[in-house]
Amino acid sequence: MAAVPHEVLSDAAPDELLPPVAAPDAEAPRVPSGWEPVAELVARVAEGVDELTSRIVAGIEREIDAYRAGLVPPEELARSVTSNLRVTLRGLAERRGPTPEEIAARRPLGGRRAVQGIGVDALIQAYHIGFRELWAALVAAVPREDPAIATQLLTAATTVWQWTHEATAAIAAQHAETIHTAEARALGARQRFLELLLIGDPARPEAVVLGRSLGFDPGASFQAAVLRSGTGDLDAVLLQRRLEASPGHHAVVVRGASAVVLSQESDAAVVAEAARQVVPGATIACGAVRPGLTGARTSLEDAERTLPVTPAAATARFEDVWLWATLGGASERLDPLLATGRGVAAEHPHLAEAVEAFATARFSVSEAARRLGLHANTVAYRLDRWAELTGWDPRSFPGLSHSLAALHVPS
Repeated sequence: MAAVPHEVLSDAAPDELLPPVAAPDAEAPRVPSGWEPVAELVARVAEGVDELTSRIVAGIEREIDAYRAGLVPPEELARSVTSNLRVTLRGLAERRGPTPEEIAARRPLGGRRAVQGIGVDALIQAYHIGFRELWAALVAAVPREDPAIATQLLTAATTVWQWTHEATAAIAAQHAETIHTAEARALGARQRFLELLLIGDPARPEAVVLGRSLGFDPGASFQAAVLRSGTGDLDAVLLQRRLEASPGHHAVVVRGASAVVLSQESDAAVVAEAARQVVPGATIACGAVRPGLTGARTSLEDAERTLPVTPAAATARFEDVWLWATLGGASERLDPLLATGRGVAAEHPHLAEAVEAFATARFSVSEAARRLGLHANTVAYRLDRWAELTGWDPRSFPGLSHSLAALHVPS
């Protein structure tokens, strides 16, 4: 998972986010009557807590990729493990589960690990490794000449599990809360960044600072995409998470019925693939790659103009449909000129289909017929009929340009 901003927690120093390590000579535990043999066993394990800590840290770093990658400094991990061992051993000696205060002292650790980029699964696994090694140490400390202690130790298994369950539940809850807070703040930053690009001055210092905070290089090139779902169900957070697993930097913002994606060091195909995993039937329009924050705004305008000329559930790039996307912004002027062709296309779609096929077949009637699965004479007749009804001969450049504009430029 991606690390979240440190400011979502506080300005506290790292050690202040870790539970205190009880001193070995702290107040003696209150041992219940009849529990003395287990308490003595616990005391023997506590004497070797530093060695046990080293064993647990080695196990965590060996078995969990995120810890092996060094996301948590080794000395910090050792301090956390030691703290957890001492408080758990004390609880075992007193034959009790964790107190509310002991659990509360552990909650901030979940937030800190979220900040460091440790997933909740890895965090819980680390706790389980610690308790596994602790139990192994307790079993190893049982005197061979006194097997009765082993039998009594078995009754402590429930207490050990209680510590495991309550501690991991608390840190997982804080981890989730921290991630939620970070995502909410990041979403606000992305929305403000987009707002500055659309209606503000992209070069103003706030836009530059916000862009950098989101992982963008304000001076590098950007590419925008606009997505529209046929169902109206667009989850910006889910799409953001999906894109964060892809190359490059991305910012996703829901804007009305659409989602806007601003990307850097990526590709339109990457954005489209991720979007279709989240919203399979999305209509996706991609702007051109353009330099700087001003270019980011222009790329977004490209995408917004491309969307109306993109077929439903398809993907289109501004570079491929720039003519129709650009002319779509002049609909007030063009509508009267194109109305006849639009009307004929609506009433006789087979004629429009023939014109389209003729254009894409390099103005070859025979090739258009092959693509449509028709006889060449049939296609030729339909082209003639289109010219008769519209006054535009698709075999001439003016007539074909008028015809294609009527078919592609949105009103």
